[in-house]
Amino acid sequence: MYDLISEYGIENLTMRQIADAAKVSLGTITYHFSNKKALITMALDAGYALPEDWDSFSGSPVSQLRRIAQFYAFETPKSRWWRFWVNHLAMSTRDGDLQLSQGRRLERQRKFWVKLIEDGIRLGEIKSEVDPETLVDEMLVELHGLVTMQLLRPTPKMRAYARDRISKIIAAICTPQAGEKIR
Repeated sequence: MYDLISEYGIENLTMRQIADAAKVSLGTITYHFSNKKALITMALDAGYALPEDWDSFSGSPVSQLRRIAQFYAFETPKSRWWRFWVNHLAMSTRDGDLQLSQGRRLERQRKFWVKLIEDGIRLGEIKSEVDPETLVDEMLVELHGLVTMQLLRPTPKMRAYARDRISKIIAAICTPQAGEKIR
């Protein structure tokens, strides 16, 4: 699906093309998804799955925050997820239903990240003066910018810059005693 939308865009993609790519009948697709918007909304939600190694970071909210920020910002150059996301975002500026699904997804993401930061404060890994809501908004703005730059300049230098920025963001919020135990 991400490849198809990257190639055709949301507006030009048909349910038949999706069915053909998935090697299922059009009837199967339309049975499970009443329309293209429902399918695209599911694809957006699926793209926000946690990294496979997520459980190995449990016990340290800062390690989890670093991992999810890196996972979020470092899609591989062959991945079509971010191109799909850009198409979804662009289409949502013209389609109220997609705008609502994009907004709901953002709020779920924000709540998840805010909880990580609150847990980090509670466990003494993150400075107590940090405002979780503000920090999450600042991080998401910066991460989206880093993703955009990597889409426009998919170079090792840009990837290294993005990795460095994420490390600096995380380091700036950590308590001094958190440094030794954080991966």
